Amino acid sequence: MSDELEEFVDNIKERPIWMRILFMIAFAVAASMIIVPLIFVLSFAQALFVLITGQVNANLKYFSATLSLYVTQLFEFLTFLSDVKPFPFSDLLEVEDESLQETSAKKEDKASSTASVAKSAAKKKSVKKPAKKKVAKKSSRNTKTGTDTTETS
Repeated sequence: MSDELEEFVDNIKERPIWMRILFMIAFAVAASMIIVPLIFVLSFAQALFVLITGQVNANLKYFSATLSLYVTQLFEFLTFLSDVKPFPFSDLLEVEDESLQETSAKKEDKASSTASVAKSAAKKKSVKKPAKKKVAKKSSRNTKTGTDTTETS
């Protein structure tokens, strides 16, 4: 029984365990004070968008998906499913949902096409009319008459 007691005392004295417990407490407090109210605000805002416009706001949808991944990462850390500390101590997970990426990609395409249209319009305005061609004069000596003639092309 003394071996078990020594092992118990050794476990209590280990610093990494206490550091993890402190991180867990900090993340749990932050989650209850920040994330839960944020979920209510996002739900309310998205409901307003649907009522007013009739469709879901793509930016809020993407943010909600990212928040969902963060909450999952946080939950896994708090329940010892993972040893990886959540954001800001590790990278924020990226959303892999195709529909969310397509909406942001469509916006980027639309923005880039608008920018290219504006750029081409600016080019058209800045293009100068070509200068008139200079007429090259050729001199040739008329061997029969011995006089110089000038031709224009």
